[in-house]
Amino acid sequence: MSLPSVDTHEFCRRADTARGTEPLSGLPRVASLLADPQGDVSWQLTGRSAVRADGSRLAFMALELQSTVTMRCVRCLETVALPLSEHRSYRLVGNEEQAAQEDADDDDYDVLVASRRFDLAALIEDEMIMALPAVPRHEDCQAPAGVAPAASSADSGTQVEPAPEHPFAVLSGLKRPRA
Repeated sequence: MSLPSVDTHEFCRRADTARGTEPLSGLPRVASLLADPQGDVSWQLTGRSAVRADGSRLAFMALELQSTVTMRCVRCLETVALPLSEHRSYRLVGNEEQAAQEDADDDDYDVLVASRRFDLAALIEDEMIMALPAVPRHEDCQAPAGVAPAASSADSGTQVEPAPEHPFAVLSGLKRPRA
């Protein structure tokens, strides 16, 4: 992805908005998790700042992502199109140490380090990865073709093999009787 870096200090101070559409194939880490990297992600980044009582500024950014990704269903292994719509809010701080300390305390915002050369492309890709479902599957997934569910096999008169014995079942016979 070839997005320019962002000066977060100026971006938030001016309450700027940036938006765009990037191909999923241009996000190599995201593309590697997809069954088909065709399609785009639409994004919008907005900045704002607030003045504290002491005159210092707090900087905030918000990122919105919309896309439809194609992943492999974990049940039937066919492709499934999944809509993604994410909204993330960030509070910007001066350094990594401050970010680590304040991120644990802030439930409303993710805490990021402000920068004159903030990598917007990496942020979009990171958020896309976190938005992907861990277990993609069809909403009404059927069993894979050629494999009948156990309940319907019994109904059709087909012989169903008994479930294998638990591998540690033999150990139950080795228990010593309690005195």
